[in-house]
Amino acid sequence: MWQNLSTFQKVLFVVLISLIVPFAPELIFIADLGGIELVFSFLVLYYKPFLLKVQAFYAKVKSEVLLCSTAFKSSALFQPKVFATQIAFGCAALIFTGSFLYASVFFMPAFILNGVLV
Repeated sequence: MWQNLSTFQKVLFVVLISLIVPFAPELIFIADLGGIELVFSFLVLYYKPFLLKVQAFYAKVKSEVLLCSTAFKSSALFQPKVFATQIAFGCAALIFTGSFLYASVFFMPAFILNGVLV
């Protein structure tokens, strides 16, 4: 395996091992006895639980984003009639009050009662 790697890959692997060895000194002994192939296989086994946790976290975040996306797309706020009503209320509040703070105070009841307006 080591002979089939390019020079760049060899240098990259040596740098990676150099960065990992302070946290896992047993890899020096494994490299001395078994060679670089054995170190690579032990690295895969050593970091497998970490990789599984990262994959589980990624799957959880992906499912949460999908759930939020589905909830937002099915909400009444994304219907054109409700969106147009919200824009009309917001623009009217901003024009009449001239202040974003006052407009948001005026805008909130319409935002909360958007299901009633449909």
